[in-house]
Amino acid sequence: MSEVRTDAVRSFQTQELTWTEADEQALGSLECARLSVPLDYARPDGGTLTLGLVRHRATAPERRRGVLLIGPGDDLGNRGTLLGAQLVGTLPKEVLAQYDVVAFDHRFMGRSSPVVCGLDPEERFWVFHQPRDFDHEVRFQANVAAKVAEHALDILPYANSRNIARDMEVIRGALGEQRISYLGYSYGTYLGAVWTQMFGEHADRVVLDSVCSPDWVWRGLFTDFPPNGERALTRWARWAAPRDTGLGLGASAALVRASYDRLLARVDAGEPVAVAGFPLDRTLARLLVVGMLNSDRNYGFLGDIIRSAVHGGPLEPATTGFLASMFGQPKEESGTVAQMAILAGDWAWPRNVDVYRRDMERAARSHPFTGAAMAGIKATAFWPVPPSEPVTALGEGNAAESVLLVQSAEDMSTPHAAAVRMGEVLRHNSRLLTLEGSAHHRVFPFYGDPGVDEVVTSYLIDGVLPGSDVTLTHREPQV
Repeated sequence: MSEVRTDAVRSFQTQELTWTEADEQALGSLECARLSVPLDYARPDGGTLTLGLVRHRATAPERRRGVLLIGPGDDLGNRGTLLGAQLVGTLPKEVLAQYDVVAFDHRFMGRSSPVVCGLDPEERFWVFHQPRDFDHEVRFQANVAAKVAEHALDILPYANSRNIARDMEVIRGALGEQRISYLGYSYGTYLGAVWTQMFGEHADRVVLDSVCSPDWVWRGLFTDFPPNGERALTRWARWAAPRDTGLGLGASAALVRASYDRLLARVDAGEPVAVAGFPLDRTLARLLVVGMLNSDRNYGFLGDIIRSAVHGGPLEPATTGFLASMFGQPKEESGTVAQMAILAGDWAWPRNVDVYRRDMERAARSHPFTGAAMAGIKATAFWPVPPSEPVTALGEGNAAESVLLVQSAEDMSTPHAAAVRMGEVLRHNSRLLTLEGSAHHRVFPFYGDPGVDEVVTSYLIDGVLPGSDVTLTHREPQV
């Protein structure tokens, strides 16, 4: 692979953006634009991609301080444009007053030159796919990789976080901004760290919320998850136990967990299990719970779902409404393909299947909730092309003036230890804001904690980091 040309980004920054009304109902009143970027920054005169952008203009233009760029997706493979629409309805008014909020879908997904490969519903869940046995899982994951390669081999070498960071720089230049601020969640925190490592002199205020560990790229993301999943499930079981009268799952955390384990055993044995008429298979019976454990605000809904699965009977209307909002818009296939390609494009996964067999067997014994699924072999182990660039070394040389890390103390998907580790790597320019007493992925502003919202808003408006790391205890907002 030839070296990236230093002028490749600059040559695409002179584009003029044309903003039009949104053509998707989910984007509401946001403006939309399209932008060309090179497929390969080493050959900028070759093929190009089209990025889809959305924008919400600052509501107080006389006090406008710049652009707040939203990282694409809170979890890799989720659309940044839809996240931007959610944030416009949730961000504090003062942030919306002073910033143009701009979001984009990263390359190869959503509105940005999407790639689809005909994956079936089970294959789209490749990340959390629950193995029947190791040999079957090898065949399943290898087939997913082969299907993607058959349809997208020509673009796979150009799917990686460094190229997305370069795309962000093209966006900055096309917006006419010398510096931009940034807000990213989950994978977006890693992307923000990579962008500031490569282009930190153009970073204004940077907020990384629900932080990925810099050590995860990317096998560690999977192998680190099982113990976090166990802790999250235990935390919910402790919540459910005092509510045994209504849920009937057990009067202690251990009994609640046993009820759920028996449910999984039934599913794994092929017995028909359904929630409100919706059948659960061995993957969905776990994945549904994983999704709900991303916030302690979902605990009541999760209790109702497990009650219905264990004992039968309809769901409460509120639970039905919540599930409709959570799953009413299925994840687009292009997000799944892009997710896979970037996880493989950033780092070369081990080819020795015995590594995955050992890790899967060990994790299945120690962490039965998600251990086998997360520590087992993945499609990325069969990737047909190697990464085109080394993993970005974060830390020394990061030229961003300041970075605010935001973290829920009990977040399952990105645990507190990961944020601490990012803070160690960026010790020269970051501070960590921790919210105790909460288990929530994407804290600001979605969780609605007044203390967190006040600190982050103050940083975005005034640009001053706290003098040291800050720990707050969660309190509900006053009504």
